[in-house]
Amino acid sequence: MKREEQQALPDSVLPVSFLEILDQIASGEQVVDVDEDDPSSVKNAPVLRVYRRLQNIADYRAAIQDWFASVAPGGHLIIIVPHAFLYERQLTLPSPWSKRARRLYTPASLMAEVEEALVPNSYRVRWLGDVDRGYPYQAPNDEEPLSESDVAVVLESITPPSWSLGAVKTVGALNALTTANFAFEPARTRIEVIARRSAKRILIMKLDHLGDFIMGLAALRRAREFFADATIDLIVGTWNADMAREAGVADRVIAFNAFPRNSTEEEPNVDATLGSFRALISDEYDLAIDLRTDIDTRILLRSVKAPLKAGIGTRSRFPFLDIALPLDSTRNAAENAREDRISHDGFSSQGSIQRRHFSLRSDKDKIERDCAIVWGPYLDLSPGDYIFDFYLDLDEDLADGLLRLDVALDRGERVAELYVSGPATFQLAFRVDKPATIFEARIWTVEGHPSLSFNFYGGRLLRRAPSNVLHQSEYALLLIEHVKMRLMDLGTLVDVTGE
Repeated sequence: MKREEQQALPDSVLPVSFLEILDQIASGEQVVDVDEDDPSSVKNAPVLRVYRRLQNIADYRAAIQDWFASVAPGGHLIIIVPHAFLYERQLTLPSPWSKRARRLYTPASLMAEVEEALVPNSYRVRWLGDVDRGYPYQAPNDEEPLSESDVAVVLESITPPSWSLGAVKTVGALNALTTANFAFEPARTRIEVIARRSAKRILIMKLDHLGDFIMGLAALRRAREFFADATIDLIVGTWNADMAREAGVADRVIAFNAFPRNSTEEEPNVDATLGSFRALISDEYDLAIDLRTDIDTRILLRSVKAPLKAGIGTRSRFPFLDIALPLDSTRNAAENAREDRISHDGFSSQGSIQRRHFSLRSDKDKIERDCAIVWGPYLDLSPGDYIFDFYLDLDEDLADGLLRLDVALDRGERVAELYVSGPATFQLAFRVDKPATIFEARIWTVEGHPSLSFNFYGGRLLRRAPSNVLHQSEYALLLIEHVKMRLMDLGTLVDVTGE
């Protein structure tokens, strides 16, 4: 449909669904889908459709600009992305269905990216909303939705008007917006000033295991020094509560278990504790700080009632962080150390092995022949020196039993082995010399020897290589210094719109 005809539509027949407007704008026109291999090949498309690509692209602004530039004047750009509430069914990354996804979308977040990327008044929004035809709202939550579960926006390319937008009359007035604005929301809808803030009530979260808590004591002492006049509540695991009280770094110590004491025996599930955390931490604070380096507790920090929240991470991933200390972006690069904790679910096993929720259980009386009884997980490794640590718990009744642990590469070449007859450190060191080498760890029975009964919880794969990543104790100290700098020295941004 031509632009002039669409403008003349009476209100009574305006399209109300995505299918209706798609039928109208595509009537008599060819719908061009973006070629994933060469999106720049599209020129002057009357209707350009981009299906579930934007969420995987780092530079979303450039992508939207390129697609919009490929649309003919008066044509339409249709962007479709998975709906965070319908497809991923969660609020934060990672996506349970796509490892490539860099962002999750709702109609509001999709529209915000469009407004950041495109020049105002170079387009009109003809449709924005949820696409959920045939969506199984009552289906189980553990299956990937196969029906429509998306957000779509339909943009029409228009000839810009002869007039331009007026300057924003704020402190340091901005020029008229005639180019794409990468800071759309702060520049056009809010006025922010630098201000120092006081923090009389502070909540510090250090929900870690014993060793990690000890590594954070220096940061906790620094926080007590900086905020000597404040009331500090410190929340820790029950196993660290007595040590926290003895350290004297907080006015009140609160015990809460966000995950099990021994993470090798039970898979952590921090999200499942959110309800009980909210019930326990219901007070209001001036400042909340999460000192855990791992990002799994940020969902708990988000629920704290505090106008200022500080943690380790980035604002792009955790928009609710007012004070964010980014992790070293190269910490997972090939030249740096690697650590993978691999669940028992990543391993295959012989039929006589009992598969439990947290482990693979072997009964020596049911294993008779010389064979591999546990094997996997077939990871691709880059060159380097590695250690695989078997999380193996042998029964006390060892008798004359014997097991063989080994590591094989590329589905056959054994590069390290260990015979086990009693309690030990079950670690194997090996080297990988070529890229994309397939790694496999195995547990064998030994011919002529009875087997051993055991529980296998998975393992940990370490890459022994130099790393420029800061230690977690340094990250914690830097975060406290960062908070002090923002609150006491430089100040933080405060929204004064409407004051």
